[in-house]
Amino acid sequence: MTATALPTTGTPGTGTATRRRAPSESLTGTGTMVRLVLRRNRVRLAVWWVVLVGLFAYVGAYYSDIFDTQAALDDFAALSNTPSIKALTGLAAAPATLGGAVWTKIWMTTALSLGFGVVFLVTRNGRADEELGRTELLRSRALGLHAGSAASWFVNAALCVAVGAGVAAVSAAGGLDPDGAGITGSLVVGASVTGVGLVSLGVGAVAGQVASTSRGANALGSIVLGVFYVLRMIGDLGDGRLTWASPVGWGQEMQPWGANRWWPFGLLVLLTLVLLAVATRLEARRDLGSGLLPERPGPAGAPARYSRPLGLAVRLQRGPIIGWSLTVVLTALLFGSVVEAMTDLIADAGPSAAGMVGGTGVDAMLSLLVMMIAMVTTVFALQSAVQLRADEATGMVETQLAGALSRTRWAAQRLLIPAVGTAVLLVVGGAGMGAGYGSIIGDSGQATRLAGAALAYWPAVMVLVGVAVALFGWLPRLAVPLTWGLLAGMWFVVMIGDALHLPTWLLDLLPFSATPAQPLEPLSWTPLVVMGLIAVGLVWSGIDRFARRDVQPA
Repeated sequence: MTATALPTTGTPGTGTATRRRAPSESLTGTGTMVRLVLRRNRVRLAVWWVVLVGLFAYVGAYYSDIFDTQAALDDFAALSNTPSIKALTGLAAAPATLGGAVWTKIWMTTALSLGFGVVFLVTRNGRADEELGRTELLRSRALGLHAGSAASWFVNAALCVAVGAGVAAVSAAGGLDPDGAGITGSLVVGASVTGVGLVSLGVGAVAGQVASTSRGANALGSIVLGVFYVLRMIGDLGDGRLTWASPVGWGQEMQPWGANRWWPFGLLVLLTLVLLAVATRLEARRDLGSGLLPERPGPAGAPARYSRPLGLAVRLQRGPIIGWSLTVVLTALLFGSVVEAMTDLIADAGPSAAGMVGGTGVDAMLSLLVMMIAMVTTVFALQSAVQLRADEATGMVETQLAGALSRTRWAAQRLLIPAVGTAVLLVVGGAGMGAGYGSIIGDSGQATRLAGAALAYWPAVMVLVGVAVALFGWLPRLAVPLTWGLLAGMWFVVMIGDALHLPTWLLDLLPFSATPAQPLEPLSWTPLVVMGLIAVGLVWSGIDRFARRDVQPA
């Protein structure tokens, strides 16, 4: 641990001194750090901007084609006012307009995705660098105490502004503003996304000072954003008071294409400044490498299962396992409760809307929702699979392999978590959606039916896990970004492949497209068996390569 030397000042002749750093000195080297943060994160920043702005632009263009009559917009507004949709996305100020429909579909996703992305980026350039010793190395030169943090905050604030500006631009260009109303609504919707992102920046900054590890900082920041979302959800389902207790609710209450309020944006900026001031104060008072909350010492003894790779991995990943389990269950119940309402909406909207779900009728809607549950489950599976590389990068794997444990056995046991966990989550998600839908129509057999439909996607998920393991074996330093990039690309193609006019044969090669849409289509075992064999081959290739190559820490 190193300490940065501070100039001393004191009253002449007293022999006492007060250690104090001048404000200008604490920011020395900020410009250099800004360039370093941009250099290290240029790809991530570009990807976040393109994905979020591109997704908003696509939804705006797609909805302008689907909802081409006021009757269709009125039907969508009626669906949006159901408790389930209000809980999930909030209620637009003008739901019966094109802008309001797009807001209902994508605003919450865009704002929260930006929020979580900013938290992770702040942690990566703050707490994670301290954990790896990079900050200590940088401070050995002429670098101020707050220079690194200030640079990270500036770059991520610029990302929030850029995303908001992009959203406003594509909204105005897409004609989401009512005729004769100017582009005020587009500017407000862009500012609301920026505001939520800025508050998330402040949350991530404080979390990085409170937690002692990067994993703890990410978890703490994510929990806080989750609490904000839940408060907004409870408020929207109640009398609205708790909505104002959440910064996410403040962004929502800017009401683009409705009241077009600007003053909640001022609240978001003010809260951001307060959080950054708190983070600055904490950074000035704590020791380098430590957090406000020290790590808890472990118990003197540990269960025998922790000496095995599987037992230790379950213990380390129990937070994500519990979190994703709750996410899948809640998502499934929400989906099940809106099946009939969404089916009626699609039927009223006409053939163009039916193209979104591959057909008309309840089974088409169920198939789409089952696939969405499978795609959510895939995130858990890949998050668990890339922990192989995370443990290698941090050096944890070397300690575990120091004894008689082989690399093959270590990796195989670790992969039981995504393999078994995915199957369980698919069954639970399908059953939960079936239970919700079955309770509405009075058919308890829907739980079993949709559990089997969701489980049919297990080979597809395992193919992606296999790709992650193969990348871990052959390209370890690129494994994590390539894995998540592959998932993002697959999501994009699966959801809008038809609109991109991609060849059918290319779409059919994708794991999720190759899986028979359940329960809309008859179940065919051939693609499932083939994907299972491909997954086994990819996993074997990655593990075999890992067993032969050198361990490559970060």
